[in-house]
Parts: sequence; C-alpha cells; structure tokens
Amino acid sequence: MTQNPTTAERRRTRRRLVVFLAMTAALLLPLAAGLWFAAESAVRTLSGSDWQGNHATKLALQRAALLLVGLPSAGAACGWITASLRGRDAGVPTATGLLVGTVGLWVIGIVDLFATFG
Repeated sequence: MTQNPTTAERRRTRRRLVVFLAMTAALLLPLAAGLWFAAESAVRTLSGSDWQGNHATKLALQRAALLLVGLPSAGAACGWITASLRGRDAGVPTATGLLVGTVGLWVIGIVDLFATFG
C-alpha cells in the first residue's frame, strides 16, 4: 500500500529539487566558462608550424569537454537508475546524482591543480 504524498511533502520535494539544480548550475557555470575561455585562447594562438602542439591542445580540450558533460550526466543517470530500481520518484535522486557528478568535477580539478603545482 503506497501513501499519496501530502501537499507539504510535495512542496518540500520540489524545493529540494530546485535547490539541487540551482547549486549544480552555480557549480557548472565557472567550469563551462573556463573551458570556453581556454578553447578561445587555443584558437587565437594556433601555431602555424607546431601541429603536434596544436593537436595536443585540441585533445586536452576534448577531454575536458567530455568530463564536463559526461561526469554530471553519469551521476544523473546513476541517480535515476537507483530511484527506478527502488520504485521511487526519480526527480530528487536524479538531481542529487547530477550535483554529486558536478562536485566530482570540482574534486578532480582541485586534485589536478595540486598535482600540477605540487
């Protein structure tokens, strides 16, 4: 027997969903802007003779873009699958997975920064 959620519970769930999505957007925006500026800088400073350097830069930008899109998407997919397997509403778990994937991006970036300069 399943219980229908009350209006207050639905409002709380909706509020949590909006908060998680807003936090995710706030965390993804600087990463996306950084990738955009790095790509723009790479295009502006292409070398006419160093094709290996140009290719390495292109590959690094592709990997960064793949991580920026892939990790939060994988987190959202894991949250959705987990909620579906448990037979629950998938909204909040999907947003939670998206947020966890985004935080994972920040952790990877910070570890990479310390590994580069350390």
